[in-house]
Amino acid sequence: MIMIIIGVWLAILWVLVKIGVLKKWHLWMKLSPVAVWLIANIVLFLPLNWTAPVGPVTVTVSSVQIAPAVSGVVEDVPAVSWRQMKQGDVLFRIGALKYEAAVRQAQARVSLAEDVLSRKRQLLTSNTVAQAEIDKLEADVAVANAQLSIAQEDLKNTVVVAPMEGIVPAVTLLPGDRVSASVPVMAFLDVDRPFVNLILKQNGIRNVRAGQPAEVVFRNLPGQTFSAKVARLYLSSPDAEYVGTGLSPRVPEVRDTQYVVGLEVDLGDIVLPPGASGQGAVLTDQVGALGVIRQITLRMTTWMNYL
Repeated sequence: MIMIIIGVWLAILWVLVKIGVLKKWHLWMKLSPVAVWLIANIVLFLPLNWTAPVGPVTVTVSSVQIAPAVSGVVEDVPAVSWRQMKQGDVLFRIGALKYEAAVRQAQARVSLAEDVLSRKRQLLTSNTVAQAEIDKLEADVAVANAQLSIAQEDLKNTVVVAPMEGIVPAVTLLPGDRVSASVPVMAFLDVDRPFVNLILKQNGIRNVRAGQPAEVVFRNLPGQTFSAKVARLYLSSPDAEYVGTGLSPRVPEVRDTQYVVGLEVDLGDIVLPPGASGQGAVLTDQVGALGVIRQITLRMTTWMNYL
């Protein structure tokens, strides 16, 4: 943008010399581009750093780590990479033979405990057994039913399903692989609800507030500019947080912290892949007429994305 301003200034000088308003190229005319560069930076572009801050944007999605609740050998993997799946669709199945046997054993224990309790209750009327023995047998029945519920839940968990609508980005699990309980084996992405995050430096974040307008361009969509607004600000950084370990606090490394600004972008029917990047700018309440310059520079950026 600043090169365009300098170019326009030089073109004006050339025209003035050409038509005779200025007789020749004076020394001040040759040095004037430096002055124009300084004035443009001081008057226009430096204020834009905090009245219309600009930074890189990226598209992110929520990810769920899929970890089975039980261990075993994988028998079937219906999931396919990047195929849209609905909530409850089967991702993979674990061999269920031992878990089915565990359910039958638990059912047998419940039946036995209930049978013993029933016979003892018949003897209670004749004072052959004590009430304390009946209470113990009732507790045995409750324990057996609890064990049956756990066995049934383990059997149910041999079929691992999608937790929501989304996709598995890379299915590397194969039948015959052995999986362990609570160990992630694949990721599941919620691609229907992407987040567009704008990264700003500390000096640019000070005037940004939720609800302010913004504009975004993406590298994979050259020539297009999208309207947006600030949805949320993440004014925190891992570098500023102490983790309680019982030891003396670690002296943090001082960095030029950057902050994340969440944007709501009007994409229409366009679906952006996770990881898509570009550039965005927030038009704060203080920007005034200078916002036009930021909008122009952003549109210059999107047209350069054709290269």
